[in-house]
Amino acid sequence: MIQRLFIAEKPSLGKAIAAELGVTQTRQGYMVCGNDAVTWCFGHLLEQYDPDDYDEAWKLWRRNSLPMIPREWRLKPKESAHAQLQVISNLLGEAATVVNTGDPDREGQLLVDEVLEHFRYTGPVQRIWLASLDSRSIQKALATLKDNRDYANLRDSARARSQADWLIGMNATRAMTLRGRESGRDGVLSMGRVQTPTLALVVNRDREIAAFTPIDYLVLQATLQHDAGTFSAIFKPSETQPGLDSEGRLVDGATAQGIMDAVRGKNGIITSVTREKKKKPVSPCPIAFPRFRRPLPPSSA
Repeated sequence: MIQRLFIAEKPSLGKAIAAELGVTQTRQGYMVCGNDAVTWCFGHLLEQYDPDDYDEAWKLWRRNSLPMIPREWRLKPKESAHAQLQVISNLLGEAATVVNTGDPDREGQLLVDEVLEHFRYTGPVQRIWLASLDSRSIQKALATLKDNRDYANLRDSARARSQADWLIGMNATRAMTLRGRESGRDGVLSMGRVQTPTLALVVNRDREIAAFTPIDYLVLQATLQHDAGTFSAIFKPSETQPGLDSEGRLVDGATAQGIMDAVRGKNGIITSVTREKKKKPVSPCPIAFPRFRRPLPPSSA
């Protein structure tokens, strides 16, 4: 019987925890640590159903099939994950308690929870919240395990994100591709919840650059004398200053000339002084690069 089964998000995380627990045996896909065991995922071991997995009719791209909305969301094992899923399945059958050891974020919460749901595991589940893999942090996290149910909101938000990606990506891509074909355009017109707004930002910015028209404007700079010495100052117009464009820049030559004539040779009063400390640039932390050995020449047979 396994007292606690830790299911980590990735091998590196699992092995770091196993090292702190004390590894007594190393097996294929997991480690034994006394009465505990540590296994791991490789990111998401499960993936969303394809449209035709839900309905054979959805295999064909037709307008009358849209929108495609699954009645019940389902996941299937990734092709590369069958062996590791079998390891986890066998361990779950022997575990008294499972510890969700996903990364400390919503995606880490979901990818372990969905494996437990896949195998219909109903036993007790705890959660370890680990943001650093140093020995002290791991020991502290092991001593403060929480109830996995306390993190259900993280799981649900990650699941909502995944399902939103599917709904928007699958339906919008098919709709736009079919519309493109009607206008004689070949190929798939891909759309997505994140990629399409991001592409729109790039396109809009590119259009702004293409439509940009340079505009000349005037900057008034004066040399002023003071008891403490001579200094330069730049005229900053107020919002109500005549002769400005929509960006607040002085563009009217006559207005500029009038300002210069009004202040040239005149005395002024300094009403306020603001001192700003210049921030020194922070040097980046040194990076320790590993030493690489030069590969040996191939031996002659």
